Amino acid sequence: MIYSISIAEAAENDIREAFLYYEENKDNLGTTFEYQVNKAVGSIQSNPLKTQIRYGSTRVFFLNKFPFGIHFLVNKAEQAILIVAVLHTSIDPKKWTGSV
Repeated sequence: MIYSISIAEAAENDIREAFLYYEENKDNLGTTFEYQVNKAVGSIQSNPLKTQIRYGSTRVFFLNKFPFGIHFLVNKAEQAILIVAVLHTSIDPKKWTGSV
């Protein structure tokens, strides 16, 4: 079953910042990062309950090839997913200050 996906503004900013960082360091690395994010979102969308809950009710799907996790919430009743953050693995999610 495919869930609908929404991305919070804070998560969009996280993706944009990481993309720009990688793009500045090596040509097309930002594009590769973006591809990995899109691939991960597709996997989350098709089977969000496969990803274990990491804290509270937030699940974290880790990217391949990049040290980032996609933090998301699942609303089973509405079959909806809200991506709240895309954080580097060195960041403690408890210290995250973004808003949903």
